[in-house]
Amino acid sequence: MIAISAAAAVGALSLVGWFLFQVKATLDGKAPVSCGEAVRFVRAVEPPEGTQHKRCTKGQWQTTWYNLSFQIPQAEAETWLRASYPDATVRHCADADLCSDGSIGTGKDGLADHVRVEIRFGERGLAHVEIYGGTLT
Repeated sequence: MIAISAAAAVGALSLVGWFLFQVKATLDGKAPVSCGEAVRFVRAVEPPEGTQHKRCTKGQWQTTWYNLSFQIPQAEAETWLRASYPDATVRHCADADLCSDGSIGTGKDGLADHVRVEIRFGERGLAHVEIYGGTLT
């Protein structure tokens, strides 16, 4: 009887711990999500063939935001950026080779209304792309 009670208590504590971990990951913006979901949320086109090291996370606290990180062939980086955000101003930045940020929608559809993109050119002909998109409303 005591063993069953102890097992139930351990099970309940494990469940509470898992739940709190998931809540903290969401509040910290580290909750893993599918990159397809993240790409849709930030209103981007799918990354090109040859995309590597995709990592996509979501956060939520009063607003919703997604972070995407991946590598694409350097020769395709600016083309992908302009296809994703044709009205955006693309410029060189202090911390990135290419960057862009600004409003991309109204947010009334539940998708991002603001996005920031940074592209850093790396070795082996790859570019590291980081996207942060969220709702300001």
